[in-house]
Parts: sequence; C-alpha cells; structure tokens
Amino acid sequence: MKLVLAAACLCLGIAPLAAQEGSLPEHSPYQDFTYHQDVEVFGGYFSGSTGEANVGPQSSALLGVRYGLHVGGPAELSFRLTRASSTRNVINPLLIGNARNLGTESDALLIADAAINIALTGQKSWHHIIPVFGFGGGFVHGSAGQDIGGYSFGTAFALQFGGGLKFVTHGPFGARLDVADYLWQLSYPGGYYVAPTGGTAVLRQSQAQNQWTHNALMTLGITYVFSR
Repeated sequence: MKLVLAAACLCLGIAPLAAQEGSLPEHSPYQDFTYHQDVEVFGGYFSGSTGEANVGPQSSALLGVRYGLHVGGPAELSFRLTRASSTRNVINPLLIGNARNLGTESDALLIADAAINIALTGQKSWHHIIPVFGFGGGFVHGSAGQDIGGYSFGTAFALQFGGGLKFVTHGPFGARLDVADYLWQLSYPGGYYVAPTGGTAVLRQSQAQNQWTHNALMTLGITYVFSR
C-alpha cells in the first residue's frame, strides 16, 4: 500500500512538470502574433459571371492592394482596391442569329471595398498560419461606356464574403491567400426584351431586368507589417 501511495505521489509530482514542459512557448504550435497595421500587394484571378444575357464582365487576371487595421481582439478592418482586366461581349439586339454577336471589348473593373475580418485563432498563429473569415461591401465600376445595344456595366454596389489564410513570421513580411465571393447586379436595357423582325429577344419578359450575380476573386499577396 505504501508503495502504491509513493508511486501515486511521484506521478502527481511528475504530471505538473510534464504539463509545464508541454506548454513551453517554444514547443507550442501556437505563437502570439500582434500587429496594428499592415499592407499587402496581391495578384490573382477574377471569375466573372456574364449573366443571362452573356454581356457581364468576363474572367480575367487581377492586381490590387489591401490595407489592414487591427481594431481589437481577433478583428481586423481592411480596405481593398482591385483592378480586374476584364472584357465583355457586345451584342446588337436589333439583329438576329450570329450577326447579333459583335465580338468582345475591354471593360476593366475597379473594385473598392471595406471588410471586417475575424482571425479564427485570435491573436495567435498556428504553425505560422492564421485562418480568417470576413464580410463587407463596396462598389465596382466598369471602364467601358454604353455599347451599341444600350448596355453598360456602370457603377454597382457590391457585397462580399469569404475567407483565407495568413502566413505570418516573426519579421515584417508574410503572405496571404484569400478567396471571396462578390455579389453585384447587372442591369439590362429595355431593348433586350424586344424581339426584332424575324427573330427572338435577347431576354424573355419573365427574366429580371436587374440580375444579381456571383463573382469570385482568388488572390495571393505579400504582406508587410509596419506597426505592431
């Protein structure tokens, strides 16, 4: 019995030491990561939705910059400016058949938005990785004017949500991978609903004149922390 009690006491003495050793910072996969401001330069891919009429912004490469401000706890406020070198189809609704399609033209998009991002590991990184989730809103502007069919993208309000991974180091430089879904409306001209002689209309009367579309942005960038 005394031997059992001695063994139990020995185990109880060793257990806290083992727990303490396991919690040493140099052995933990979690590391503190605190910062106040950072900036990112990124590139990536824009996956655009052309809508029911097939005239919306098409998929293309993109470039942009992002500014991040830590506002407390796991929350970050970010501002992003993105340029997608998109194109669009041009159609003439007064023509029929293949003659209706007039080819493509440049319609680069400028996207400006603000978002709240939440770090899922708080103010710590896991093996130098911080998963984030965020949502926000902003505006998107198409560079091309009104085409021969009366359509233009113009300026639209956009909602966005998505997530990503931040790769952080003990130095100022890191990396960031993000995937976001942007929702905005395509507005079709009234001429798309009028059938030309001997043909059909671009859109049916039952189709909405303002159509919400999903548009994905996938970005990879280099970050620089300039205020901790």
